[in-house]
Amino acid sequence: MKKNTFARSSMQFRAIYVIAVVGLVASIAACNKSKTVTASTATDEVLRKAAGNPLLQNAEITSVVTIANMRTSADGKTTKVMFNRNEQILNVPGAAEIAVLKNAFANNQAVQITFDPWHATVSSVRLATTQDQEYFHNKTVTGSAGAAIKLNGTATDEVINHAADMGVLNLTTDTLTKVIPDFNTAQLMFDYIAHQCCELPGPYTLDHCITFQYCEDGCYARAHKMCMIINSKYHYGTQKVFSFANDAANVDELCVKAEKWNGCCINWWYHVAPLVTIKTPAGPKAYVFDPAMFDQPVLLSTWLHAQENPACVPGGDVPHVTMINIQPTSSYSPAGSSGYYFDTDPLYSDTNSTLVSYRHLVSCP
Repeated sequence: MKKNTFARSSMQFRAIYVIAVVGLVASIAACNKSKTVTASTATDEVLRKAAGNPLLQNAEITSVVTIANMRTSADGKTTKVMFNRNEQILNVPGAAEIAVLKNAFANNQAVQITFDPWHATVSSVRLATTQDQEYFHNKTVTGSAGAAIKLNGTATDEVINHAADMGVLNLTTDTLTKVIPDFNTAQLMFDYIAHQCCELPGPYTLDHCITFQYCEDGCYARAHKMCMIINSKYHYGTQKVFSFANDAANVDELCVKAEKWNGCCINWWYHVAPLVTIKTPAGPKAYVFDPAMFDQPVLLSTWLHAQENPACVPGGDVPHVTMINIQPTSSYSPAGSSGYYFDTDPLYSDTNSTLVSYRHLVSCP
């Protein structure tokens, strides 16, 4: 067992908001669209923050991370970097910053970066402290059994939607039920989870609200918290599905339009959400819980297709999910770009730290 897990959690993911304009962001928004919120309704109308809010537009984030992969543009002027924790692909325009990152990547070192999440641009990089380096090198990484599936365009939606049967369902305990009996039951769970969104005024029934309103990053923390709720409150088993754009021969990105949050385009190199099995008239099928993207559980194929939005790619190329990996609930975030190794967060220390860090951020400001 790692020592001082809680004390070190802040070193693993530290988010420091650098705000150029001091002010109060006051807004009540929801993570689901539809009816007004009452004690008996499960969905509500999305009320967005003002797009021109200067407080949000001038925020930067500083965090300590490790590097999964780097891609340099054809003209050599820009490098795109994929960090193991961050799902968002970040651009690094500065030559000095690129040099530090390349050296850290080659030597498996952690770095401290400052970046603008809404322009996906890194402004500064330096090597992490010795203490942070030690923390990252001592982390628990698992190559746990799962179902890694390369997607080359030949897998039909029907095959993908039965993918849960190919995974290893990690129920955590034998007391959890493997299959949700019907869609209505799943929807009730989904609505409860969605209403823990940090855009709602609360009070929340969890220790921390969930950052569904901020799609750029944090899927790993949201997924971990959602699985905990499904397991402990509702007693149904879960897996996690990780989607990747990690084909070394291509420069694919996962491209999604944040339709619930004013419709801006967001590019990821991976994404993760809880995967459950729901009984349907056509048999059990794999469904995904992702309130950051949808207002209800969706078929696995629907979730994957939403990450291949050509409207979000310059030049009109079609983005591709190149791989999925169906993992036990314990897998937290990728540990490398291969999609076969994962960090864990058994004490939810990193999960809670991330949720606290991102609770005031929104997509498409």
